[in-house]
Amino acid sequence: MNEGLKQHFLGLYQMILADTEVHPKELELLYLIGKEKGVSEQEIQNAIFSPAHLFSFESLSNDDEKIGYLYDLARMAWADGVLDDVEIDCMKSACKRLGFSEEYTAEITTFLLKQAENGRSVRDVFETIKNL
Repeated sequence: MNEGLKQHFLGLYQMILADTEVHPKELELLYLIGKEKGVSEQEIQNAIFSPAHLFSFESLSNDDEKIGYLYDLARMAWADGVLDDVEIDCMKSACKRLGFSEEYTAEITTFLLKQAENGRSVRDVFETIKNL
């Protein structure tokens, strides 16, 4: 697994921990996202529990990678079926740290969380964005 994917899964794990509860559905989704990206459960566990580096947003070099990461965060936020304020704040903070203007962070967060709640695929989300 390349360093960018390791960073991606470390960030997703941070979202799992955001509400201080690790729900089995969150872990299931983490591994599903890994499967979608061609990463095994063991590789994910190695990245999370034996990271070579701290998580950094600098590994996300373009807008598609940033939106894809934020959408995975949104999916993770909804994985346990409950969305709480800490997870919403985590999403808004990630938007800001990825360089999105603060005036748009609430709108981006709301849009991606709604898409995740509705179970949309990342491909469908990108198509919706392109058609805006």
